[in-house]
Amino acid sequence: MNAQQVLRRPFNAQTHKRTFINYLEVIILEDGTIEYSVPSHVEKLMTIACKKFGKTREEIDEECPPSYYFRYMDWLCDITNSVALWVDMMKGTPNEIQKERIQWL
Repeated sequence: MNAQQVLRRPFNAQTHKRTFINYLEVIILEDGTIEYSVPSHVEKLMTIACKKFGKTREEIDEECPPSYYFRYMDWLCDITNSVALWVDMMKGTPNEIQKERIQWL
């Protein structure tokens, strides 16, 4: 399985370790589920927000407060209760389950 195929499947730690070196771009959902950030963190968070609230991208965009215009990803993390994670960076405020998943990774 090549890297693109792995990124399009549900996250599996063993497969991830076999496929990638020093690479991690995921979203950790409120319940601790880990999903790859495909095609990007913002796009994945937007998809999660649309599903969570049953709204279109445009409706979600219109709800963004001006104070978050330059911190859009922070806002998406906040409203979805998700955490955006890279190898060396995190956005969002993790709950206890998410903290456990971060440690596990």
